[in-house]
Amino acid sequence: MEAWDIRKIAIGSTNPAKMKAVELAFAALAIPIEIMSVDVPSGVSAQPQTDKETLQGARNRALAALREGQADVGIGLEGGIQRTEWGMFLCNWACAITRSGQEGLGGGLRLPLPREIASELDNGKELGDVIDTWAGRHGVRKQEGTIGILTQGAIRRADMFRDALLCALAPLMYR
Repeated sequence: MEAWDIRKIAIGSTNPAKMKAVELAFAALAIPIEIMSVDVPSGVSAQPQTDKETLQGARNRALAALREGQADVGIGLEGGIQRTEWGMFLCNWACAITRSGQEGLGGGLRLPLPREIASELDNGKELGDVIDTWAGRHGVRKQEGTIGILTQGAIRRADMFRDALLCALAPLMYR
């Protein structure tokens, strides 16, 4: 699919930070599009625990958005965590799937989580709830995100997902 054939985009989320990421990605590519947000389930746990699970959530959202939004491209964006020998990291994935079945995947930035946050996640809590308490804020996941809090606003959640989405869109455009 040529980049200029993409017109209608359905994103599998109503989260404002994710919707902003899609706007930013297509603006960076100078591709005019119509964006529709579709509230679809990720099909994975509320707090994805691995890259694999996070990526699967992004794919599930993209496929569901494509179907329900009757769009040219379905977009799925999913955040999660990944445990490593160096600690727990924030991770995120993007998936873009065209109506013809072409698929692009893109991973985003990694950020080590403070031990006190990782400990709460090990106890079964969700990162969005933990970061709200840790930062003394409410609704961080719909605003600057954990990455925004931990980088003091230098990188916001929409920026993080924008970059992952640009990587996911690349295979759809370089044919």
